[in-house]
Amino acid sequence: MQSPTRPTDRQAAIFISVAVGIIVAVVTTATFWWIYSLTLGPERAAAALNANAPWSPSEGIRAITDVAPNIPPEGREPWLGNQAWTEGVQAGQAWVDANPNTVNVQVLSGMTSAQIWTYMQQYVSGGLGVGCQYCHNLENFASDEYVEKISARNMLYLVSDVNTEFIVDLPNWRGNYVQCATCHYNEPNNLEAVGTQFIKSVPDIPVVVDPLDENGMPILDPALKPEEIRGQVGLQDAVLFYIYNYQIWRPFDPADDESGRGSLALTLDGGRTQDQVTINQNVMNYNSWSLGQGCTYCHNSRNFIAYELDAASNITNPEAGYNKLKAARMMQLTTWLAFNWTINGAMPYDAVPTALEGGASQFSYRNIDGEIFNVPGCYTCHRGVNIPTGSINQAQIPAGDAGVVVLPPVLRGN
Repeated sequence: MQSPTRPTDRQAAIFISVAVGIIVAVVTTATFWWIYSLTLGPERAAAALNANAPWSPSEGIRAITDVAPNIPPEGREPWLGNQAWTEGVQAGQAWVDANPNTVNVQVLSGMTSAQIWTYMQQYVSGGLGVGCQYCHNLENFASDEYVEKISARNMLYLVSDVNTEFIVDLPNWRGNYVQCATCHYNEPNNLEAVGTQFIKSVPDIPVVVDPLDENGMPILDPALKPEEIRGQVGLQDAVLFYIYNYQIWRPFDPADDESGRGSLALTLDGGRTQDQVTINQNVMNYNSWSLGQGCTYCHNSRNFIAYELDAASNITNPEAGYNKLKAARMMQLTTWLAFNWTINGAMPYDAVPTALEGGASQFSYRNIDGEIFNVPGCYTCHRGVNIPTGSINQAQIPAGDAGVVVLPPVLRGN
């Protein structure tokens, strides 16, 4: 037998160098993550936790009290800052004491002045992140002299309409309601509609949009298309067109294979163009980014047109089978909001505000009948989570009078 060959000094040196390098790399990596966990780790973990934590009125009130006073228009009082909050609370309480019976209350009927005051202070003022002065003359809370109050009143009607027409009738509804904070998250205006992922990831390449007609067939003649998409448009604008113009021609019926398909349907006789496929994919990407979920949250990856209502088909959790139906209904809600925005309290802008002026991204504003409006999208409420943290669940609403001041029954839609 031959004796084992001993490694040369050079081979031994290489082996030792590699071993030392691996050890150094492991120790360095472990040290990095140890330091990270002691410094940035907890901060980022807390930020991630807070991002998914349910909104609370105290959060909104801190957004008012923990900032410097704003400079209001001439003749108005500041609505931000601790002093503004204190003065508003004192004035509101004095008004309630002097007017136990409601005066000029049009939406929150059936509530006492004290109940309305509690709700407005916690869930409206807190939800919008502004003090009472934003909407009210502190000398006369019943006055309609400020346009912001008229807007807020109409927005309360909007909350009721959204809950009634869209939310409580969702398939497998889980008890979540829309409230002021659902969209506003402590901001009164300039709400972001699309999010940074859309802005960074959807290329502004030219595409041709072929929308579907009332029979679900592509409209190819430019003269028959809506004016905004008659020629080539940027992909970003094409995506926004579908976000705000989504419809379903035949409500879903499990017994009808042709039902439930909407504006983004690709499985038509003759197929769709590559441009339309690209648009469809980016609309779905936008929805995915908005909800923080992948495709299979709503879709069967082997049969995208299917509605998975039977747990035996392709899902393990039967409740998830309704997600596609819910998503389609929510896309209809976004379209409904855009078409009804001007009559539901929205205030127009003279021009799209810049970031320096506190504006959201340019995609968050739309020209409606010659005026600029900040129109919400899926991202406005969801912000990367499937159930908006600004929504409120019926389990969070106490029974009886205590629940009236959390979410008034007239706003719940059921």
